[in-house]
Amino acid sequence: MPNAGLISQSYDNTNPWFLLFWGITQFGAALGILMSLGQLVMEKKSSLNRLLALLFFQMGILQVSFLLLVSGKYMEFPRISLTEFPLIASTGPILFGIHRVSQDKDSERSPFLGLSGKHLVLPGLVWITYLAAILILPTEYMIGRISQFMTQTGWGEGEILLVIPLLNLGFYIWLILRGSWDLFRWEILQEEWTARILLFMVLATFANMAFGGIFLAFKSSLSLLACSSMMGLSLCLAYLIGHKRPAFFQTLQEVSEATRQKYARSLLLGVNRDALRESLKQLMERDKLYRDEELTLADLADELALSTHQVSELINQELGINFSAFVNDYRIQEACELLQKEPDRSVLDIAFAVGFATKSSFHRAFQKHTGKTPSQFRGSESV
Repeated sequence: MPNAGLISQSYDNTNPWFLLFWGITQFGAALGILMSLGQLVMEKKSSLNRLLALLFFQMGILQVSFLLLVSGKYMEFPRISLTEFPLIASTGPILFGIHRVSQDKDSERSPFLGLSGKHLVLPGLVWITYLAAILILPTEYMIGRISQFMTQTGWGEGEILLVIPLLNLGFYIWLILRGSWDLFRWEILQEEWTARILLFMVLATFANMAFGGIFLAFKSSLSLLACSSMMGLSLCLAYLIGHKRPAFFQTLQEVSEATRQKYARSLLLGVNRDALRESLKQLMERDKLYRDEELTLADLADELALSTHQVSELINQELGINFSAFVNDYRIQEACELLQKEPDRSVLDIAFAVGFATKSSFHRAFQKHTGKTPSQFRGSESV
């Protein structure tokens, strides 16, 4: 069995920075798990609460994994130590789901907490690989590989396998930044504390990735603890926010929307709105983009070569509705036509054809727009 002293060669409990990071990590691990339970025991849970519970729990377990790795205790709990791979792979999609839910309330009703199936493929594969590894590989083999990863520099198995989750996390951070960049303008940061918190979380994530990169390059346990302690500080901030403003996480959508509305007045200045309306009309009526069940505001913005906030302002101000209602109007309009023209076609088939992901979301939107269920509409129109 590998020597524990060699493995924890940079474990130095006399270094004040080491002791500080160690304490923050221990506290953060416990706090993350407690905060996760706090989100789950709420009486009225939303998708945002469930996503936050997942995120807090993952951060707590990830810090436990780092503590085991740094202290050499992974020899006793190698399976827990290896959870860092699937946990990091899952963090990006969860953060993106929180971002989507905070931007659009209607995404809360999607089957996977604001995430489409494509966002779950890579995390799912990593989790399956992890579970297969801990069930098949001998304990001694896992300990040896972890020991090699913790002590040897260069590109080994562990480094190569960790690159995929890290790249996945980086990709989702980029997606979030692309959708929130307008909130990081200086005048907004000066007046909106919510924007400052969001910026801190983004910077903390970058710091985590930087410390992780330093660890991979030099195999210094201090850098791994620094990475973990940044998670602990983020959790402490989240706890303080929740304590000072208990309804903050539940009303994150309203806060984000209010911030965008406040500073979006001039986003379309100098832009030909008539031409934009015509382009938007063609995309929906000629190209029928609404049939894509995974269509997002960002997708529409890419088609129009605008930012998401510009498209949101265009739809809100010119049409008086939000993005979700705008898309559903086209979907329901075509669904009504199909219900009349194709009486033998099933309602579910029509729902999928016009862009709805589930039968329940179709029925909900159809009743909201027409005041009838699809079956009632089809029956009344055939009379």
